[in-house]
Amino acid sequence: MTYENIKVNSVPSITWNWLKSNNDTVSISSSFIEANAAINEVPAGVTISKGKADKNIPEIISGVFNHSNPKTKDNRNSDGSINEKREYSAIPEGKHPLVDLMDQIVPEENIITISGKVEKPLILNFDFTDSSVSKQLIHAKENSQACVIFVFKGDADTNLFQTKVYAEKNTNIHIIKVQMMGKNSLQLDDTGITAEENANVKFTLIELGGLHVDSGLHVNLNGYQSDFKANTAYITRNEQYLDMNHTVYLYGRKTNCDMQVHGTIENNATKVYRGTLDFKNGCRGAAGNEYEETLILSPDAVNKSFPIILCDEDDIQGEHGSTIGRLSSELLFYMQTRGISKDAAEKIMARAKVQAVMDLIPSDEVKSQITEYLDK
Repeated sequence: MTYENIKVNSVPSITWNWLKSNNDTVSISSSFIEANAAINEVPAGVTISKGKADKNIPEIISGVFNHSNPKTKDNRNSDGSINEKREYSAIPEGKHPLVDLMDQIVPEENIITISGKVEKPLILNFDFTDSSVSKQLIHAKENSQACVIFVFKGDADTNLFQTKVYAEKNTNIHIIKVQMMGKNSLQLDDTGITAEENANVKFTLIELGGLHVDSGLHVNLNGYQSDFKANTAYITRNEQYLDMNHTVYLYGRKTNCDMQVHGTIENNATKVYRGTLDFKNGCRGAAGNEYEETLILSPDAVNKSFPIILCDEDDIQGEHGSTIGRLSSELLFYMQTRGISKDAAEKIMARAKVQAVMDLIPSDEVKSQITEYLDK
């Protein structure tokens, strides 16, 4: 089964076409199997079953396997002039071809249902040895609380992984993804989240491995005072390509979003980050903030950062920012006076960014796996 030049991680509002960063493009030629997680313990309050989503759960939109809004036109040429015959955003509606592929291979989802206050985290370990597909639906019922951790390892050629989260009223849910794939893998990891009234959703992401990784996040803050916080850390090195497309739509009144991204690019690696806050009409009193900090340790490293705020409401607060650069000469001098070489200082700072996010993970087992991976 072959798919050539498939667009993934499309940004919701297109930028200049000549930047070639409105989406990523992948080609896939693999035979897939369904991936199953190794679970040491299913904590009380969590049930796992196989099936289709309850009809009362709203459609949860994809982050990776998405289409740009076909009604959005951009007729600009690269020099800014207008060409009425061109529409850069002419991406077809309907089901994404890779979603169709996943549905053929895995017609039913792994449904993780959360009830009440779950004391221990649910840890799902995926060791990909063959090209795989997996679909998860996390249904956090009203007033529930839980932490779900996904750990990705292995050196499979291609993995298509989709996680949908529905957080009902007054829920408190923490989703963690730790990616430590082998150096030859293509990983398309999609997360879609819908949050209802007073739902509090946290998302923690650590990206360390893989050859080509697309990480997509789509969040709908539908309910009054729903809240979303994301913390992402990454290290890209050698020939790695990391493409992140994280979008939050604020629909409900007094909703709140905070997205923090911290990482390091080394050698010939490339990192793309599209972070979008979209304030929809009716979200009066909403607040959103996104901030990215990128450490570049090589003149051959490539960084593309696109912090985007879209707004269709006047009574909101929106902030975004991006800091990109090398270690300061003052910091290097300080470390060298204490016997720390330049290379060692760079490794310390790169690891510190991951460590700060790793500290948010409530599992010593998972922390040990990350530490072991970094030590190698």
